[in-house]
Formats: sequence, C-alpha cells, structure tokens
Amino acid sequence: MKMKRFIVVMLLGVLLVSSLSCGGGEEPAPTPTPSLVVKPSAGYVPQGWYLSNEDPYGTYEEPDGTVWGMIEYTDTEDADFVQIYYGDVPIELEGQETNSDALIGRAVVESMFEPDETGVMIVSGQVAGYTKTYYSDMDWYEMEIVFVLDSTCIDIYTIYDATSEDEAQVMSIINSISP
Repeated sequence: MKMKRFIVVMLLGVLLVSSLSCGGGEEPAPTPTPSLVVKPSAGYVPQGWYLSNEDPYGTYEEPDGTVWGMIEYTDTEDADFVQIYYGDVPIELEGQETNSDALIGRAVVESMFEPDETGVMIVSGQVAGYTKTYYSDMDWYEMEIVFVLDSTCIDIYTIYDATSEDEAQVMSIINSISP
C-alpha cells in the first residue's frame, strides 16, 4: 500500500513539474499589435496662423477605447482655430472608411454642439462626414469633420468667423492634411 501511494505521489509530482514547465496549459499573453496610427501634418498653414498645441498619440482616450493625439493651429488675428485629432479607426468605422452615413454618424457623435447641417465633403482626397452650426450672436461657425486617412482616423474640430476669408484659411489647412 505504501509503495502504491509512493508511485502515485511520484507520478503526480512528475505531471506537476511537466505542466509547470509547459506553462500549465495556460494560453500565452497576446502580443500587443503595434499601432498603425500616423501623426498627420498640415502641408499649408496660412500667414498669421501658427502651431499652438501638440499632444502626442495616446493623450486622449474615449470610453470605447479609441485613442487620440491632437495638433492645433490658431489664427493670431482673431483666434480662429483648427484642432486635428488623429487616432485609431473607431470600431463603427472599421470596414466603413468611405461610407458616407457612417462618417456623418461619427461626426455627429463627436460634435460638441447641436448641428444645423450635416453632410459629406472631400477632404485631402478622402470622403468625410461633417456637422456644422452657425452662431448668429457670435457670427462664427463651428464644424466637426471625420474621415479616415490610410489607417488613421482624423477628427477635426474648428471654430472660425463667418467670413469667406476665414473659411478659406480653415479649409486650406484642412485640405492640406497628409500622413
């Protein structure tokens, strides 16, 4: 009886040692996927505008896990600004990178205002969804634009005076965005 117990204990010990050396049957931890997010740049900045802020990718995180960085350009004359957030392609845009309805939907979600207008435009050669509103008391526009550039989601938030000159300056920055 003692011999049987000794053999069972030895076999269990061998099994225990071999299972530990093999990882105990647990799955190895997944290797993190390297981010495919590329910080964009504005190829054109109008005279009187300057790079006013730059936060690296990973600075901002949304509740859905989408991670962002941001670059901001500001007009020294009247404080118009263009904030260019760049980050992960949100789950609802994966496979929908050129779907107008999906891009507009994301622009609506990202808007910090109640839009008067929604639609689609071409930005930097890409289909983009946008939301826009006009504030008559301040005589300015607020706009949100969302598009996917290669493997990076671009979310632009801008406020500018309601003049054709200011709109042209803002759109020149926006349309010069490249990876």
